[in-house]
Amino acid sequence: MHRWPPTGAFQPFNDTAADRYPRLFQFVQSELGAGNALDILSFGCSTGEEVFTLRRYFPRAAIRGIDINPRNIAICRRRLRAAADAKLSFAIANSTRAEPAAAYDAIFCMTVLCHGDLALPGIPRCDHLIRFAEFAGVVADFQRCLKPGGLLILAHSNFRLRDASAAAGFDTVLSIERPEAAKGRSIFGPDNRLIEEAAPKLDVVFRKKARP
Repeated sequence: MHRWPPTGAFQPFNDTAADRYPRLFQFVQSELGAGNALDILSFGCSTGEEVFTLRRYFPRAAIRGIDINPRNIAICRRRLRAAADAKLSFAIANSTRAEPAAAYDAIFCMTVLCHGDLALPGIPRCDHLIRFAEFAGVVADFQRCLKPGGLLILAHSNFRLRDASAAAGFDTVLSIERPEAAKGRSIFGPDNRLIEEAAPKLDVVFRKKARP
């Protein structure tokens, strides 16, 4: 993934962990309800830790994980066979284009629309690795896939939703202090140049408007 990234790839690194973002998971649980029969998508689900963690927060939800890496999805499916959970599913995909419109109550996109090498200091541009235009296309399709009132959880990205045209279709519902939200991650603008500002907070959870 790092040496030969496939089309549609952002983050080449495969780092993941169980219950990696408890504050965000708890916030979404409080917004949507733990016991409701929800439809949730984990975009860039890696080897499934996020999906199996979300099952604990949302015991009645149908949760789908998609990832660009076939090896990741093979691991997810092996874990699913052991878990025997009919409301969990996994698929190989580099985007949400194959997902139905207005299908999801929440889409989690955590440390996916970024590139680990951009955390290094002194990098003025990102377009030799990832480009804002691709980010904008991804979040626009997230908007299509979410139900009105659905939540987009977009954390640890190298770009900001507010800079994309899809932002007009969302309201921000949670912002996190920058040291917690960014952890040194560089932010780049629509021109693929580093944004020098040090904003105290980053927006991370967004609600799809009923009407943009």
